[in-house]
Amino acid sequence: MNFKVYILAISVFVVGLVELIVGGILPLISADLNVSISTAGQLITVFALILAIATPTTLAATAKIERKKLYLSALFMFFIGNILSFISPNFTMMMVARVFTAIAAALLIILSLTIATKVVQPAFQARAIGLITMGISASLVLGVPVGVMIANAAGWRILFLIIAILTLVAMVVIYRYL
Repeated sequence: MNFKVYILAISVFVVGLVELIVGGILPLISADLNVSISTAGQLITVFALILAIATPTTLAATAKIERKKLYLSALFMFFIGNILSFISPNFTMMMVARVFTAIAAALLIILSLTIATKVVQPAFQARAIGLITMGISASLVLGVPVGVMIANAAGWRILFLIIAILTLVAMVVIYRYL
């Protein structure tokens, strides 16, 4: 399998963390931002809704942009969204950050899938798609439990800082190798 597909899968793993980790740390977020757990749960709902709407629309709107440049721009937007989550002083700012990261995540996931199929031979396209989707699944299976442990030990905000740092690493690797 092409090394580039693994790079994309790791990038999608980081994206999946932001999508899924909030479910594990809702009590911590609700207590810190002084909202009920059900209100904090809207962070998950809004993310999923924006992701569903943004996936086809952002891909169509950005069809003429060179893919590597678009991927790096989406990663930068994702980085900014995670920094906003890290510093968010209130629920409204956290919600804005979630919308921002959901739009970037939608673009990153679909770009990862399309790029992965382009960098491999036709016989390996299905495997490439499988590896990309495995990145998202791994973020649920591995990332969420580890994230909850980290959040319980160091606070929920640190998770978004860690994800922002991982996003910067992904940007460098994508820039260099894709």
